[in-house]
This record gives sequence, structure tokens and C-alpha cells, in this order.
Amino acid sequence: MTLSDNIFQPGVILHEVIAGAFKASGSSFDAWCVENNVNRTTARQATYGQSGGDRGKELLSRMINDAGREVVSISYRARIDAEAKRCNEAAA
Repeated sequence: MTLSDNIFQPGVILHEVIAGAFKASGSSFDAWCVENNVNRTTARQATYGQSGGDRGKELLSRMINDAGREVVSISYRARIDAEAKRCNEAAA
């Protein structure tokens, strides 16, 4: 895990961003799992933060790198900003 991984909060948004980045590159989350011999459930647990130990963090970092760290960062930020806006509007 790298220090920049700390900007990501595991959960639905991160999972969808990583899956979307794979799809945008012509692949898929499932294909990445098969190609890397990683159980899909294990990979999903890492993106959702349910595998928060060293192995889960390492797996999450690998997925982010392979999906494209810059793409994931930009997409994640956009999704978080949109969610914050939605929450603020709902609270108003």
C-alpha cells in the first residue's frame, strides 16, 4: 500500500470506480480477478474495506494500480464531490 491509497475510503463508491476504470480500459473487474488468480469475493472485500489487513490493503493497491491510479483518483474525487453535493442539497 502506498501513502496515496489513504485518500480512498473503501466502500461502494471505490468499488464502482475501480470496476468502471477497468471497464473503460476494455477489461472488467471480473477479468482482472481471473487474470490475477484472485477470488472475486476476496477482491470485492478489499474494495469494500472488509479485508483491511496487510493482504487486503496490498490487493487493493494492486487493483488501483492496474485499473490506473490517476483514472481511479480523478473518478473517485468526482464521485465523492457529487455525493457531497447531493447530501448538502438534501440537508438544505
